[in-house]
Amino acid sequence: MRRDIPRLAETPFDLLVVGSGIFGACAAWDASLRGLSVAVVDQDDFGAATSANSLRIVHGGLRYLARGDVGRMRESIRERSALLRIAPGLVQPLKVLTPTYGYGPQGRAAYAAALALNELISFQRNRGLDTSSGIPAGHLVPRDECLALFPWFPTEGLTGGAVWYDGQLSHPERLTLSFLQSAARRGAQPANYLRVDRLLISSGAVHGARVTDRLTGSEFEIRARAVLVAAGPWTERIVTTGVSTSPAPETALPLSTHALAMNVVIGRRLAEVAVGVRARSGRREDPVCGGRRFLFSAPQRGRTALGTWYAPSSVGDESTGVSGARALVQEFNDACPGLDLTDRDVVDCQRGWLPLKDGREPGRPDALAERARITDHGAVNGVRYLISVEGVKFTTARLVVEQAIDRVFVSLGRAIPPCRTADLQLDEATVPPQVTHTLSEEEILRAVRQEMAVKLSDLVFRRSRLGAATKLQRGAVEAAARTFAGESGWDERRVAEEVEAVMREVGAPRIALETVA
Repeated sequence: MRRDIPRLAETPFDLLVVGSGIFGACAAWDASLRGLSVAVVDQDDFGAATSANSLRIVHGGLRYLARGDVGRMRESIRERSALLRIAPGLVQPLKVLTPTYGYGPQGRAAYAAALALNELISFQRNRGLDTSSGIPAGHLVPRDECLALFPWFPTEGLTGGAVWYDGQLSHPERLTLSFLQSAARRGAQPANYLRVDRLLISSGAVHGARVTDRLTGSEFEIRARAVLVAAGPWTERIVTTGVSTSPAPETALPLSTHALAMNVVIGRRLAEVAVGVRARSGRREDPVCGGRRFLFSAPQRGRTALGTWYAPSSVGDESTGVSGARALVQEFNDACPGLDLTDRDVVDCQRGWLPLKDGREPGRPDALAERARITDHGAVNGVRYLISVEGVKFTTARLVVEQAIDRVFVSLGRAIPPCRTADLQLDEATVPPQVTHTLSEEEILRAVRQEMAVKLSDLVFRRSRLGAATKLQRGAVEAAARTFAGESGWDERRVAEEVEAVMREVGAPRIALETVA
């Protein structure tokens, strides 16, 4: 997989996919398998935005049971199984624990019934899975075992715990890359650091996009019979360029359309299981979820991810990030007495933007959207062959994209071929990546030559697990940069700039928290 700009500029494609997060990457894979010639571009690196910033839990939809939404629950179960099946090295079963209290909805009887129903509804969940990838049945545990697994649950009224199993992404960036590599091996042409300035529209139809190469500054056109915009929170901004002839505005979207979602990572492993616990914050402190939302902690090798905090925000506005990180840490301390986390425990902050209902779904406009949005803009604003998709869950990205690619074929007036992405294993997704403190020359050269790493940060944070080392050493980064430079032709100044950029990213969360302390 190489960055072939001449091919993009000179070859007409069936489909141009704008955005290479998990939704765009899935789209490239699906469309390629169904016989379309595909180009996929992103203004940044592959999977570098919201798709990389999650708790890495692949939810099976148990929470939907409380709402009686069995349809969405089954959908989540099927998609969790699909990810375990097609990427067994990157998605593994995850044990989840929540405490039980009293005799009401949080009591043992209620959870026993929920787990029994979950077992019944998900009885086919392990179809086609290896034994090591199978999802075990949930069960109740007694009080002493619950506290042994997680000692910080409030003990007053604690009767035990409920255990169930979901999936866990070991490296979401690598999963996104695996979708793209698989697509490239079927003829797709991905390219990172290409910004779409405007869509090309004539005679009421889209014909491609005008793009700028952010590495060289060159501008050119990519021609395609159809365009699928899967650019997450930037989707609406890019689609707008298909209605007007002006370049995509740099200003953020209106405040009401999205929420900033924030997770923090602490530098130690709190437990061997993921944990779900109710926050004590109310509506005033939690305007998006309405208070008393579930907080989750998830082990990530020697670290623990805590999430998630939400606040209405303009896309790109991270001004509330530091206060959000502090608020999230405090929420965990309030919910788990004795945990006593401080700013000094935080080693990373993960953020992304998720769509709000914004009047497009029933419920509060400032609540998180619950349904993916797939739009055929030929029907909405008269621009034929232009489809957009914005999802709400990593877990169901594959299914949402399947539906979006169906729309592409309909818009082109072609028969819809069957989708095979739920069962066909991805290339290079069978071996779990290892966290190391150094990288071999072979790993670095593979990233540059075969995985389109063009910046040192691409290598450290997304092509490898070097950036996940508990204490990333500057010497390891400099050693990787020297090998990278030999392959990419960097001079000493460029090497120094790349190293500094990586070290700034590593230290940014702690510096930000200390600056406003």
